Amino acid sequence: MQLESGPLHAGHTSGSLAWPRVRPRPARWLAPADSATLQRRRLRRIITRAAGTEYYGAQLRAAGLDPHRFELDDLGRLPMLDRSIIAQHGLDAFLTVDRSGLVSVATSGSTGTPGRFLRSWVEEAAYSALWMRVYAAYGCRPWDAQVNVAIPDKPDRKGPVKLLRRAGLLPRVEKLASDRPAAELLARVQALEPPILTGYAGAIEALADHVLATGARIQPPRAVFCTAMEVTDRCLEVAERAFRAPAVDVYVTNEFGVIAWSCPVRRDVLHLNDDALIVEVLGPDGAPVPAGTVGELVITSLRLTSMPLIRYRMGDMAARLPGTCECGRRLALMTRVQGRTAHVIRRPNGAPITTPLITSLFGRIDAHEWVRRYQVREEPGQRLRFLLNVRRPPSESQRNALTGSVESALGGDFRIAFEYVDEIPMTPSGKLQYLVPLVRS
Repeated sequence: MQLESGPLHAGHTSGSLAWPRVRPRPARWLAPADSATLQRRRLRRIITRAAGTEYYGAQLRAAGLDPHRFELDDLGRLPMLDRSIIAQHGLDAFLTVDRSGLVSVATSGSTGTPGRFLRSWVEEAAYSALWMRVYAAYGCRPWDAQVNVAIPDKPDRKGPVKLLRRAGLLPRVEKLASDRPAAELLARVQALEPPILTGYAGAIEALADHVLATGARIQPPRAVFCTAMEVTDRCLEVAERAFRAPAVDVYVTNEFGVIAWSCPVRRDVLHLNDDALIVEVLGPDGAPVPAGTVGELVITSLRLTSMPLIRYRMGDMAARLPGTCECGRRLALMTRVQGRTAHVIRRPNGAPITTPLITSLFGRIDAHEWVRRYQVREEPGQRLRFLLNVRRPPSESQRNALTGSVESALGGDFRIAFEYVDEIPMTPSGKLQYLVPLVRS
């Protein structure tokens, strides 16, 4: 896997801010036709290996597909996969090798029961290599120290990187709990002065808010990487203002590693690592949707051979974008994640209400100046209850502005209520869930 390198120079902008970035030499990125050839070759290798497993072998035979002649267009003839199917059949039904020597990987379970997967050490190294690609794009180096604001007791990824950290050849990652008070987190970041700051987007946003509110000064990191949940425009904007560094949306999962990441030139788009993954965007009927249309992400890894993941339903929603980016990278493009299928609230006509929509309703009237956090809960009788954790009591005009903004967008479909609360609790995985749909049978 090619990592970006080269001299730093000005380029990335956000409002009046300008940050260093790295522009790759165009020759280092495959043309779309060559990328498709690479995908086809790697996919056929994965399918050939998967054919020897109990689960995938049965699916290929049922679809009448020859693994050795498998094409990209054949992928849609295989059924989609999810955690429940893996649990139903058991891990051994998906393994192409003996499980001894493999490492176990678990997901956070933010939408239900955690998933469990098995990897080889080489595949764990590939997971780290995708992160190195992102770091390099923003001038970060493998030996830069890191602070990660997430779940402190989450086990480290196994593999070569962990061994290098234990040996002292790479710095250890300092883990800070995402649910700790912002003042406590700020004190540790000021003391450590990490070149790389990563964390759950909600925790990074809360920390950035605290920095701006107190006027605190910290040593700017090389970049701030926001992960693990919907990353809003506001999160990126306040992070850049507070930490005086580029803020990066990294769409990363335990199943696949880094799937996509913010372009250093165009923050509104993400680059897909389509040399390592095939990403489908599907509608409710399971058919591909046109570019620019939000759908469910279904992903096939081109790197995982010990336990292949083919057409795995992520439960996340986004849209692919046409063309390539002017930055010179020839990776495919997608929007930022718009929310999770399990967390989407639906209008009566089925249209989704997503986190970016709600955040935009707050943003257009500057409600974030007094609203610290929010959560929208769907209730019986076509009701939406907005829980608001505020920085200070709003004025009457501010309350009226928020009511008007929300009513204009949602009042035709729902009855709206606002409730002011002292705290909006995090989920057990340490993340903030913005939307809580009504549980239906």
